[in-house]
Amino acid sequence: MASLRDFLDRPFAGPEMRKKYEAALGEFLVSFNAMENYMRYSVEEICKSLGKAELWGNLTSDDFSRQLKNLRLLCLAEPFFKDTPFDRLETLNNTRNKLAHGHYDQDLFSDDYEIVGKKNRIRMSIQEIKKATEEAEDLSSDIGWTLRKFLEPDETAAPQSY
Repeated sequence: MASLRDFLDRPFAGPEMRKKYEAALGEFLVSFNAMENYMRYSVEEICKSLGKAELWGNLTSDDFSRQLKNLRLLCLAEPFFKDTPFDRLETLNNTRNKLAHGHYDQDLFSDDYEIVGKKNRIRMSIQEIKKATEEAEDLSSDIGWTLRKFLEPDETAAPQSY
């Protein structure tokens, strides 16, 4: 038979705070996924520019960390992407992993909560999640801008005759 202690040791979520958390988490994940897609598109376009379009599927099917390493390596062959903010991408991915793989556990008597991971518990406020969302959107803009510039035809080049 379960005791009150058994109940209290399990993750808990009050309905009002949980809705706020779910909304913030959802916004973050949508923004993160958009940014990740721009990163994948960049890898695809670099592969195409190197005449190796067939590599794209293999280089973008791994987890985010490996995709990021692949992009770093491709930047050696295509320096147009050398200013990609790799450290920021890696930091944001760490935040994503904590949020995506953690359990929401709310204090029974307040709106305070923790994200419970495999190894530890962390506090991350709704405001911090919103800040991570802004970072994902900013990175998405940066990578998208770089990709657009990479794909634009060189306006200074002489027109081609056919």
